[in-house]
Amino acid sequence: MAQGVRLAEGREAEVFAHGDGAVLKLLRDADRTDRVAREAAALRALAAGGYPVPRVLDVVVVDGRPGLVLERVAGDDLLTALGRNPLALRRAARALADAHAAMHDHHGPPELPTVHDVVSGRIAAAEPLPDDLRAAALALLATLPGGDALCHGDMHLGNMLGTWAAPVVIDWGDAARGHPAADVARTALLHRVGEPPPGAPFLVRRLAPVGRRALAALYLARYRRVRPIERDLVERWVVVRAAARLAEPIPAEHPRLLAIVRAGMAAAPP
Repeated sequence: MAQGVRLAEGREAEVFAHGDGAVLKLLRDADRTDRVAREAAALRALAAGGYPVPRVLDVVVVDGRPGLVLERVAGDDLLTALGRNPLALRRAARALADAHAAMHDHHGPPELPTVHDVVSGRIAAAEPLPDDLRAAALALLATLPGGDALCHGDMHLGNMLGTWAAPVVIDWGDAARGHPAADVARTALLHRVGEPPPGAPFLVRRLAPVGRRALAALYLARYRRVRPIERDLVERWVVVRAAARLAEPIPAEHPRLLAIVRAGMAAAPP
């Protein structure tokens, strides 16, 4: 299968043009067929429920790399759109919160792992996490509620394409079944520690620290109006999500993530 023009790339995958109206998404790691299966299962379940996602056209292996052929979605990602117009911050937060809340009305298909299993596995594998904090994070995770909502696992403006009014959510390789608070916490955590990706617009990079805080506050306020959720529950999930993110190869974030975990454990009841 010939690869077309590369349209986008990230740490885990590349996206290529693939004929008329389609893209080919190839993972870099030949061993991550599990992520392709998760993404395909989530996309098919959401499309069946009327949620705006790209259609799965095929599941493929190209030069040993697993991937998907997907319907091509027109438009830039919303992080790029915000970079062009930082005054659209409230619209961005509303679009993110509304899409996230609507997603959580859908049940995750049984092919998906649970959020608890995903997070516990990453906490166990997080080398920068001291053993005492690892044990405390796993103990806290065991107290948090599960669920069967379809959770994205990496929901942010960079994974939304199209327009503020009708965005399409992409990149479902971290999809899982769980409590909505677990998914909201992951997004809240990204706003606290995540850096703009390579190639992000200048204004996004320049305004990142202040913009992240403002976006996070507006997003959480809007989500809670649309779909009530306990603030304390989200914060407890943020702590275990921070412990789990230490398994990801982003060393620049590690000091902030460890600080979040330590502060969360210090605040936890004995």
